[in-house]
Amino acid sequence: MLGEIPSVDVVLNSQLKQQIVDNRKRILPIIDTVILCGRQGLALRGDGDHGNMQSLEDPLTNDGNFRALLRYRANGGDEHLVNQLLRSGLNATYISSTIQNEVIHACNDLILADVVEKVNAAHCFSVLADETADISGTEQFALCVRYMDCDVGVVREDFLQFVPVFDVTGKSLATVLNDSLIRFGIDVQYLRGQGYDGAAAMSGRLHGAQSYVRALHPLALYVHCGAHSLNLAISDACAVAPIRNCLGTIGSVYNFLNTPKRLEVLRSTIERLCPGAHATRLVQMCPTRWVQRHDSVIVFIELLKAVIDCLETISEWRDRDSSSGASQLLSSVMQSQFLVSIHVVAKIFAVNIGLCRFLQKENVDLLEALNCADSVLAIVQEMRENADSVFAQLFATVAALCSDIDVELVKPRVTKRQTCRNNFPAETPEEYFRAAVFIPFADSFCVQLQDRLLKHRNVLSNFMCLLPDNLSVSLEKPTADQLTAVQRLAETYAVDVQCSSDVVAAELHLWYRQVAALEKPPKNAVDGFVLCNGDLLPSIKKLLQVMATLPVTTCNSERSFSSLRRIKTYLRSTMGVDRLNGLAVLNIHRDIRVSSEQVLDKLCEQPRRMPFRLM
Repeated sequence: MLGEIPSVDVVLNSQLKQQIVDNRKRILPIIDTVILCGRQGLALRGDGDHGNMQSLEDPLTNDGNFRALLRYRANGGDEHLVNQLLRSGLNATYISSTIQNEVIHACNDLILADVVEKVNAAHCFSVLADETADISGTEQFALCVRYMDCDVGVVREDFLQFVPVFDVTGKSLATVLNDSLIRFGIDVQYLRGQGYDGAAAMSGRLHGAQSYVRALHPLALYVHCGAHSLNLAISDACAVAPIRNCLGTIGSVYNFLNTPKRLEVLRSTIERLCPGAHATRLVQMCPTRWVQRHDSVIVFIELLKAVIDCLETISEWRDRDSSSGASQLLSSVMQSQFLVSIHVVAKIFAVNIGLCRFLQKENVDLLEALNCADSVLAIVQEMRENADSVFAQLFATVAALCSDIDVELVKPRVTKRQTCRNNFPAETPEEYFRAAVFIPFADSFCVQLQDRLLKHRNVLSNFMCLLPDNLSVSLEKPTADQLTAVQRLAETYAVDVQCSSDVVAAELHLWYRQVAALEKPPKNAVDGFVLCNGDLLPSIKKLLQVMATLPVTTCNSERSFSSLRRIKTYLRSTMGVDRLNGLAVLNIHRDIRVSSEQVLDKLCEQPRRMPFRLM
């Protein structure tokens, strides 16, 4: 028995569906290629990136990574892509720069929406911002957010966007920041912290961006970037004259040897004199990359003999500029004061380098950072109190080095009437350098660390009650001061806890009893948030979340500048804002997967020449 003959409409619908399926198979490889280039930070376009592709053979001119990857994939056997590239209509190839921009923009929207959804779900976040000029001279405002991922129990710092700014006054920057957050879809009523560097335009109490943001959002506490604070503390501590001159000499030696011909001499000298050295060249004393400042001193000491031999070799060249410069630097390096100063700096920096690296981590809260800073301060203060014995060991190391490189370890000339020299009365060189270099540098470092970084405890003055101390744990109850502090928190964050201060005080009693029963009490707000039962103690858990969300550093914004310099190079200096942000989020948010199917569905929100959406 013959079946029913299908109607014309059914046949047409079936043909349309098949056509849509075929169209999607032809376009998805193109979208995949754009996403791949964005993830890897590759430039898409080339000199001949225009028009249609006439064949799958390599052209004579460079038409860019995008077309090269498409050609490679098509030659690998993707027939759907071959049909799209060679047999599609001239106005529907979907490989033009316009389509690239639309795909990149769609990826940007999808990734940004994913981040915004997580931020809004946390109901508490801090904003991190920093600015820099790109290769085209445009001032780019890098916006990041710090929030608690409640499902996982970790703090995240995610990049949002680059926003170009043309007025860098505090009021203008605050307006751009607030308007941008609203435009991204973030609920700004949950803004609880703001972290910037120490520039007056950002941190000024009267006309800084933080003051204007605080006027709009009173609960948004400002925290000066901890890494910047530590860097400023180190910079100010190094103002001690012998230390300042020592670091200046190290920088001059690096700049002098940083040429191909001189570097080759240094490399061969290191292979001959320091075969077991971990470093093969000197490290620049960068003013912004904080860890490199520590590494440059340590590496210089390790390669000191090779540097001296290299400078002696260059000082015998016939080139007058090279030989005279090497002689001057060699004279500075072979001074007793320089050799003592560099070992003193290395001694203090060795204690400080762990804190410097720790402050650049993402999942660290402010209290934990300050506790680490306290530990560093205690170690340096102990070295200062035991200056005689500590410096005696250091001086013995310097004396052995001086004997090895034929340098006489003597104290500088002193006079009663001269005021521009450290005229410390001393009988021996060890006594002089201890009083003129070691003790002033240790004292200066301790003072600067307290003033620059440890003053952040003022921000945490009331939050400290949320993490019981040893006495409170043993008594299983908070003290009167801790109860007063938590009541202040309840009044300040009434919109978050949504209960009376008496209820929050009662929850604190229960929280202290729970902590006393634990084998390991929480040491930071993140651990406390994970251990706290939100159903039983909702107010305490919320306050711990606010404490964990407070910004520590703006290193995540600094890291986005590295992506900015890789993406917007001098060959791509005319790149637009939308394309820049799309490529930036693709390159930075590698953990957020964006499929070509999602991007194609996003593109289908607007009418297309070719049908792609299955109804």
